[in-house]
Amino acid sequence: MPRLLLSYLTFPGIIVHEFAHAWACRRLGIPVERVCYLRLGNPMGYVLHARPASVVRHILIVLAPFFVSSAVALAASLGAALLARSRLPPESRDAASILALWFAFSAGLHAFPSSGDADALRDEISSPERGLLAKALLIPVLGMLHLIRLGSRFWLDILFALAMVGLAPTLLLILTAD
Repeated sequence: MPRLLLSYLTFPGIIVHEFAHAWACRRLGIPVERVCYLRLGNPMGYVLHARPASVVRHILIVLAPFFVSSAVALAASLGAALLARSRLPPESRDAASILALWFAFSAGLHAFPSSGDADALRDEISSPERGLLAKALLIPVLGMLHLIRLGSRFWLDILFALAMVGLAPTLLLILTAD
């Protein structure tokens, strides 16, 4: 139950996650059949797309949220750090900084590929249409995804999100120190 509540509280990260899948599909020329950025239920968001012709493209679609969400989280936390150092009135500055940090945490929390993402790659391994080389490429990627999902049971995703929130402001302070 706490996980579901956390997902509801960090819904912007789900939207970013699904956006990343849809964006990757479109960039790779994979037709997108349907996108649901956010809904009540399980899964809370999804992207239905045509089957990629190559396993590499499918892996890129599955991993896109990690890179896009991480970049968004770092940008939002950097924005929060810059806002905190701005000359805005304290009430506005603090509220904007907190909002940016919440957005950064949300994006970072949902950066890891979901179990549905891993399932899509597992289906590729069992497909008779995929050759031995493709399956050999998929196995370590799928293993990595399962390790990440296992780590998320022990709050690895929360630690990652906290790192994303803290990394950009820390680097900004280090780089701008007198």
